[in-house]
Amino acid sequence: MNKSFWLKFSVFNFFLVALLGVIMRYKIAYSLPFVEQKFMQHAHSHFAFYGWISNAIYVLAVIYLGKVKETVNLTKYRNLILANVVASFGMLFTFSYGGYFWMSTGFSTIAIVTGFIFAWTFWRDSKGIRDASIPWFLGGLFFMVISSFGVFHLGYMGATKTMTQNMFLASEYYYLHFQYNGFFIFSCIGFLLYSMKEVGSPISDRENKILFWLMFVGCLIGYGLSVLWLKMPVYIFVLIVIATIGQTIGAVMLYLFVKRNWTNLVLKWSPMHRFVLIYSGFAFAAKIALQLGSNIPAVSQFAFGFRNVVIAYLHLVLLMCIATFLINQILATNLFNITKSLLMGLKLLLLGIFLNEAMLGIMGVFSITYMAIPYASQTLLVISLLMLVSLLVIFVSLKTRKEP
Repeated sequence: MNKSFWLKFSVFNFFLVALLGVIMRYKIAYSLPFVEQKFMQHAHSHFAFYGWISNAIYVLAVIYLGKVKETVNLTKYRNLILANVVASFGMLFTFSYGGYFWMSTGFSTIAIVTGFIFAWTFWRDSKGIRDASIPWFLGGLFFMVISSFGVFHLGYMGATKTMTQNMFLASEYYYLHFQYNGFFIFSCIGFLLYSMKEVGSPISDRENKILFWLMFVGCLIGYGLSVLWLKMPVYIFVLIVIATIGQTIGAVMLYLFVKRNWTNLVLKWSPMHRFVLIYSGFAFAAKIALQLGSNIPAVSQFAFGFRNVVIAYLHLVLLMCIATFLINQILATNLFNITKSLLMGLKLLLLGIFLNEAMLGIMGVFSITYMAIPYASQTLLVISLLMLVSLLVIFVSLKTRKEP
């Protein structure tokens, strides 16, 4: 399997996600009559999840598997990655054209089924491997599989015409929660732990087990945070609070583990590599803090009651935390030459993502008083153009390292 090709292709898909973002923000700021915003939003979100994030995780997970189990045949994974890419581009074009209809639903189903097959194949090939990252990858794939139940439930309600607003939101948040907080986050922690092991700082089995189960149970029960607006018994709410506190303790444990081994990272990692880890780690810490705070009913009502706040939170997790971490992991594979232009593109991307989050956060705060920020749409358009250009620079600068 050509690892560098598929990783670079993932970055190209990230560029396409940014391009869709520019188109949508241009339509908000100005006029673009031939673009249906709702269709573009569906294309943007589906392609971001499958064409960019999932594809990058699949490729990086296969590279990891090849390192820890050299006897595994990686050819079958190439076919699965190709199937996911075909389904992703199918969703990109069909959702952009007509939103939800039989063809876009068909490509979406292919992507989901491909994910099922990838999860089963990875689980089978990982048997017998004793490595701290394996539970995290398997846990992430488990959440990826169960997240699809939310999509299937939406499809069922649509087909039987039993859709209600509450059940629509509950199913949508179910899918998003187990993708964001399950599949994506758990996979990233798996990559981080293996990277720490490579620099001579492996996590102990005992610490890893405690950390994993705190995060796993916290994620499983933590779905309740997304539906606190539903009527639920007091004991269920108490269980959700306990699970959220447990996940917060797990996040602190992860931070302390990295802090304890920071000297090794200083010796083995480049300054930029360390900075991006701090950058994405800050976003992860903010996510955990907001998650803990959302147990307060007033905070939860505010978070889900204002669209700008929801968008700011989703971008915080997907862009500032997960996307930057994955870009960092792609560069850390040592498959590419780290050039000045590549580093410049990365710095511009980090700046663009930070400015994007800052602007969305400010808009969210001003939403409390229903005040609009002057030229907010134009500012977000400029920021999205900055991210688009930075990703183009990164993509063009990705040159495969020649074997010595």
